[in-house]
Amino acid sequence: MSKQPTGAQEFVQVPCPFCGLLCDDLRIAVAERAATVLANGCTKSRRLFGSTSDADTTPLVSGKPATLKVAASKAAAILREARQPVLISAGTDVAGMRTLLELAERTGGIADHSASEAMMRNLLVLQDTGWISTTLTEVRNRADLLVVAGTDISSRFPRFFERLFGEVDSLFTTGKREILFLGAMPENLPAPLKTRATSIAVEPERLGEIFGALRSLLTGKNLIARTVAGIATEKLAALLARMQRARYGVLTWAAADLAFPHAELTIQNMCELVTALNASGRFAVLPLGGTDGDLTAAQVTTWQTGFPLRVSFGGGKPDYDPWEYSAKRLLARNETDAIVFVSALDAAHAPPESDAPVIILGRPGTRTGRSSVFLPVATPGLHHAGHLFRTDNVVAIGVRKLSESTLPSAAQALQMILDAMERGA
Repeated sequence: MSKQPTGAQEFVQVPCPFCGLLCDDLRIAVAERAATVLANGCTKSRRLFGSTSDADTTPLVSGKPATLKVAASKAAAILREARQPVLISAGTDVAGMRTLLELAERTGGIADHSASEAMMRNLLVLQDTGWISTTLTEVRNRADLLVVAGTDISSRFPRFFERLFGEVDSLFTTGKREILFLGAMPENLPAPLKTRATSIAVEPERLGEIFGALRSLLTGKNLIARTVAGIATEKLAALLARMQRARYGVLTWAAADLAFPHAELTIQNMCELVTALNASGRFAVLPLGGTDGDLTAAQVTTWQTGFPLRVSFGGGKPDYDPWEYSAKRLLARNETDAIVFVSALDAAHAPPESDAPVIILGRPGTRTGRSSVFLPVATPGLHHAGHLFRTDNVVAIGVRKLSESTLPSAAQALQMILDAMERGA
């Protein structure tokens, strides 16, 4: 627990915007625009709430100081000349993403998120076959078995196990609660959880084999192989039996950790197993995401266009193609002539390297590099109120203003660019 600074204003029950859990129980003190997490934080929240930089609050045009109005006008001039701009969110709230889409429509550009490579692994499965999913509240109150597939999710969601499977009060009697890791057990797993956690060593790339074998065993087929992905078939049979005994089982993963070719097929295997388990029991999946506003971006894009990310407005109407309109692919092939990069949450996110003009709307401290325009923006949940979608995709959490800032929000800065385009200035 951190010590409260002298003369600080204290805030309680504060939502944290910096990971998909959106933990809403933080206690924070603010003194002279500097925020300190006093209680219930994690390493990520302490770093990002406490990160302040007065040296990077000046707009830049070609690396030289400018006013916000001049910087917005320069950005508008670049976008007026662009034939296929790419607009990338790397972290903003609902209002920021809505305005980014408005700018994409106005410029005939392509909208994407910097984390869409990972998100598409889940979205392609959801679009193809769907899944039976659950929520954070349901896991906390009902689950008696949590199966974690892949690598250590606590590095991305530091308080996940503490908040959902720790020593918490629940609305229902769950009985003994167990965690099974298909992969490495987190080193920082709270001590009380280690006594009811086990792990099976498996490489993430081979999870598809494991879940394929479990599906075969569930249908009553005998496996000829004695091992699958290095695991004895008897051990897999015992794992399946434990999953079948669960009163409320949950299978969770972070798509960003499944970074190998055709990972969506592994995810589909996992979801199909869970669907089959529901024929005689109760099981659900909990895909984890939401960090850097990626699920927020997907939700807003779906409201506005009917499609998730990777939408082009170049034809005068929304056009979705999960491969053609990948920002990563477009940048690799030099198929864009302007880039808008928005990163209001974490200054550590760097804009892509490109020969095309780069317009950055970033939190102070963002590496501007060879950018043509840099507009510093305020951080939602710290400098202004806003909304972000939680990792379970069922609720938008309102984040609060804690500290004053002279900077515009991402939505306001994007609107300045839109206004400059309308003025032709």
